[in-house]
Amino acid sequence: MSTITIRPARHDELDSIWALVQRAVDGMHRQGNPQWGEDYPTRSFYAGDLERGELFAAEAGGILAGVACINTAQAPEYAPMPWTTEDHAVVIHRMAVDPVFQGQGVGQALFAFAEAQARSQGVRAMRIDTYSLNHPMQALIRKMGFTPVGHIHLHGRPLVYPCFEKALL
Repeated sequence: MSTITIRPARHDELDSIWALVQRAVDGMHRQGNPQWGEDYPTRSFYAGDLERGELFAAEAGGILAGVACINTAQAPEYAPMPWTTEDHAVVIHRMAVDPVFQGQGVGQALFAFAEAQARSQGVRAMRIDTYSLNHPMQALIRKMGFTPVGHIHLHGRPLVYPCFEKALL
């Protein structure tokens, strides 16, 4: 297993990032997980993440292995959740790991990077949501120390998304 490094994604990587996301979506669908489709996320979401400097790339052995948007933007649907920490939190969005690299620590590295970012900014909480049938992601979220706080619906879809939180003390 190669060392995994996390760095800001580059604008010239958008095509490669989008191809990685498409492979991840295909893998999700093969596992019976319809969380992502043609309506979300779109290429324009990742382009916007890049423009705002909020998209981070994971490399394994110099190869693009995963991406995630890391910022403090929370969906309005988060507002009624019974969070146990302050309102200000680092949130992980649109994490995708190339199926070739799944199970090799790429997701863990992205989570660890997000936590380091939060701590360096003095932010004392992290939050994330995922689809109820995305069992691998839920297992990773729990492994990284997050606890469930409730469920929401996103993007006008009937799918249920559990929300998770991690307090950083």
